Amino acid sequence: MPEIQASAIESVDVAVVGGGIAGVAISEYIARHSTLSIRLLEQQDQLGAGSSGKLEGWFHSGALYSGQDDGQTFMNCVNSLEDLINGYSPYFGHRCNVGLVEAATGYFQPQIQAHPEGWFNPNPVYLIHPRQQAPELHLSGLKGEQVQMQLQLKRVLGRLEMAYGRGHNWLHQDQCQAPSYAQVENYEGLACTLLANPAPLQQLCQAFDQSFGFGPGDYALIRSLDCAMDTYAILRDCVASALALGVTIETGIQLETLNSDRYGPVRLKSLVYRTGTGQRKHLKAQAFIFAVGAGFGSILGELQVRARLKQSRSAMIVAYPALSDLNFVRMSTKNRFHFNHFVQSPQREEMTLSYSMLANSGYTNGDNLEAMDIEPLLDAAERYFGRENLYRRHLYSYDCIKTEFVSDDEQKRRYSYWIEADPQSNYLCVLPGKFSFFPTVALQAFRQLKTLVSLQERPSQTTFRTSSETLAQAAALVALPYPQQILAKFLPLTSVL
Repeated sequence: MPEIQASAIESVDVAVVGGGIAGVAISEYIARHSTLSIRLLEQQDQLGAGSSGKLEGWFHSGALYSGQDDGQTFMNCVNSLEDLINGYSPYFGHRCNVGLVEAATGYFQPQIQAHPEGWFNPNPVYLIHPRQQAPELHLSGLKGEQVQMQLQLKRVLGRLEMAYGRGHNWLHQDQCQAPSYAQVENYEGLACTLLANPAPLQQLCQAFDQSFGFGPGDYALIRSLDCAMDTYAILRDCVASALALGVTIETGIQLETLNSDRYGPVRLKSLVYRTGTGQRKHLKAQAFIFAVGAGFGSILGELQVRARLKQSRSAMIVAYPALSDLNFVRMSTKNRFHFNHFVQSPQREEMTLSYSMLANSGYTNGDNLEAMDIEPLLDAAERYFGRENLYRRHLYSYDCIKTEFVSDDEQKRRYSYWIEADPQSNYLCVLPGKFSFFPTVALQAFRQLKTLVSLQERPSQTTFRTSSETLAQAAALVALPYPQQILAKFLPLTSVL
């Protein structure tokens, strides 16, 4: 008897292609706020197996971008924090453990609360900003660089003070409200309540200076709201919520065809894909959302979307056990002095695994297939932590590749997010530059979706509710972060992970 070949024809309201943080967050948010039926499709066997699981897990509140001439990326970070507090903290409760606290009578500021099941670690990220006698200034000998660094520091302190110091009350009419761009840019105060003086960080800076043969430099040490985040927990909880709200999820699929009506504006009618078992499916939808990261290039061409994508790669080093319990980033005008240290302490099965993530701000063109040079990272780590201390650790390196949209108008990389929507069509293209922007990406995608399809908004649910079975199903669907996969493979940590 000949083999029967057929395509199953199925229909949903919204088809979401891409199971990284963007696709997961968008699916969950739409399901939470509407009665639309949603299907999420992912090529990998698990969700979050691409760039979403390879980053160091740095939650950005804007500190890293506070010194840039253009303040837009900084403001995107600030606004995303507002979206997180308004849209996720009430619903996910202690899991989304960031909210507003009353710092003074009637005056509220964002703060991360310690909780063993929280997405965010309250241990802050400190900015190391050179002021005088730092190695990069000693070695350059140029007065212009000293002036440039002073101007950058003034900008950093002013923006951060206005956003997270005593410059702005975040509570307005019972809602979290971030400061405006104009408020941040027009702030001229010189004092900054975020300046800190932790002795262990001073000692690390002194060790760094001494490694160059110089005496202690003068640094501004700034306590930011940035922190380490548990990307796995965020993905798992959002997936669990999506499943509980009726989202269907298929992983291990292979996208074959996009069927569209090309008379006039491109409108998609359906897509064809194969499941992990080889079954062919023909899926029709009212609207399609593409959030596919590295595979965006070919889809953009087929959808006739005018955009240029940039792939870049960076070296990451995992150090186990952790080198320090301090999170810090050196802000410098010289690329060779950039260095980030993050300690990750995720709780898995009532046990805590603590390891360091070492990285820097250096990215190269992703078209270069050769592995990144990890020597600058190792050199910086030796200078801060000492050679003997560093090489007593288990050290593993890997490359992280991320995809970003490049604006044709500004010729700039978009570090935050990009959403393309044609109101005459029925699809969205979404690309987050950073994991931290998932609250804003989800909210903005939902707003754009409302311009494409008619939907009935679901009465808002006040709390996240799911069964232990659904949470276990979500946990199995989400890939462990890549550093934890590395440690599980090369070290006897399987029982912990």
